[in-house]
Amino acid sequence: MYYILYLASLCRRRRWPEPSYEAYATTSGYTCVVRVHNREYQTDTIYKSEVLARESAAMRAYLICRNFSVNDGMYPAGHDHGGVVQGIPVAIGTGRKASRDDDTDTSVSSRGAAGAGAVVRSG
Repeated sequence: MYYILYLASLCRRRRWPEPSYEAYATTSGYTCVVRVHNREYQTDTIYKSEVLARESAAMRAYLICRNFSVNDGMYPAGHDHGGVVQGIPVAIGTGRKASRDDDTDTSVSSRGAAGAGAVVRSG
């Protein structure tokens, strides 16, 4: 039950965004899709709890992404992937949640030591 942590650690080491999980409740249980480095990986079956579904999706993503440079984030050709194609590329920016509630640009300030009326850029 450590694949969620393994996957988060892998993303930090490779300077990828943190994985994002979307769990779905069905009448018979839970499924989950995890987005890693703009690719999606999903569970292959329905699980009794949301935690188990997230862990399963994280396991699939981790086992593929740890060899990302070799297989480009997909299962190798000829590999029996259980019917669900994993690692499908996703358009950048789709389905992502905003990191802040407001979209005010705080990178430019008109105050600072550069003098009156000068524009100081931070960052």
